[in-house]
Amino acid sequence: MTDYRRTSERSSAVAADRAEVLEVLTGALDKTGERWAWQGEAFAPQRWADDDGPKDLDFWYAGRDNPLTALTSRFACARIAQAHDPRRLRHISLAVATSTGLAVIDLTYGDLYVGPVRLVPASEVTVDPLTHRLTGAAATADLLIRPVLRGRISAPARLEEARFAWAAADPEHREALARRLTRQLGARVTADLLAAARGATPDPGLPARARVRLAWRSLAPDVVAATWAQRRSVLPAAGAAGPLGLRTRGVVVALVGTDGSGKSTVASGLSGQLRSAGFSTGSAYFGMARGNLPGVALARRLLGVGSTAPSTAPPTGPGSGPDHAGLRRVAAWFYAGEYLWRYLHTVAPALARRRVVIADRWVYDLRESPWPGSPAARIAEKLVPAPDVLVLPDAPIQLIHRRKPERSLAGQQAQQRRYRQLLGERPARHAEITVDTSGESGSSLAALVAAVIQAAHAPRRRHRPR
Repeated sequence: MTDYRRTSERSSAVAADRAEVLEVLTGALDKTGERWAWQGEAFAPQRWADDDGPKDLDFWYAGRDNPLTALTSRFACARIAQAHDPRRLRHISLAVATSTGLAVIDLTYGDLYVGPVRLVPASEVTVDPLTHRLTGAAATADLLIRPVLRGRISAPARLEEARFAWAAADPEHREALARRLTRQLGARVTADLLAAARGATPDPGLPARARVRLAWRSLAPDVVAATWAQRRSVLPAAGAAGPLGLRTRGVVVALVGTDGSGKSTVASGLSGQLRSAGFSTGSAYFGMARGNLPGVALARRLLGVGSTAPSTAPPTGPGSGPDHAGLRRVAAWFYAGEYLWRYLHTVAPALARRRVVIADRWVYDLRESPWPGSPAARIAEKLVPAPDVLVLPDAPIQLIHRRKPERSLAGQQAQQRRYRQLLGERPARHAEITVDTSGESGSSLAALVAAVIQAAHAPRRRHRPR
């Protein structure tokens, strides 16, 4: 199964219509020629298309490739969960930005599992080719057993579907399922599940007993390593749950770009869309114009260092020249300390509260001023964690210059080029995004929002693979 991985890209995707998403997904699945089926009760896809909440659209797929690429190449999607260990449920969950809010699609592939409990191997999964619905023992496992292992008894209509499928199932598949359940969940829980499949009223205490057996199965020697590797998704999200019901963490989004590139517009639009989706946001300033460490602003006033921009004239020695080259070298170290202080004082507490922090600029400015090439810049980039998402608002340089004519066009062009090169280094933990701000109201931020949501659901990375 191919992994869905976001790379550096230009933010241009637009929010989709749910019916269109469903149509594209169905067409892509049919084109593969592989077996696939919707999961859950009848008419689940239609209900999902008409919904405006994050309820999952679940489907099973027998192939080895990733049919979700048809969605990720066309719509703004965030990977919010994934698991690929064959000892447990294998799946990929996407959040798709739609016109009615975030919509979740969950792909299960290979054998049917609930956590580490194997229900039906892929070779025994039967599908109605006309309705793309699971049939036989696979349908019973999906409609009755899966909900119980997740802590609930299915609604009466869903139970009736499960019982009808059980009655029509291949006898060998029924016997095989009973043996697997007995081996993994014990004889008592299995007997109660099969009795419910044959028409008995389920015991209200069955879900609790089944969950206990599920927990024990998770700690079995043959699967405990897989359980530990997926512990972040196995443990209940509780207070760490985000708007989609999954565990989230704080995210840093850093916007870089020359004056006039559109950083403020992108920051405002991103914050608004994330808040509409249910995420909490905050802001931080990482430029050099305000918020200085105690002593830096005073030193600039007393010594006449009126700017942190690099001097146009080369210095002749330490402390020489009208722009105090020696003091600029020292100031670079002051700013390195200031950046660390700003992160610890402003950003870290917000991340602990699982907010999305949208920062105007980042420590990369120290590469150019107050002393270009200073080792303080490298130290600052090591001490201050890299942002999760690095964003460059961009537009034709003539448009940028019209917005900020007080800056020279050549200077703006050179600085914007350096920021593009910075994104090429891929310094962010999760994604680098270029946002086109040349339109009258700015480009769609759907792809950027998706990148942030994906970072919020992913574990924090120490080193991002290049």
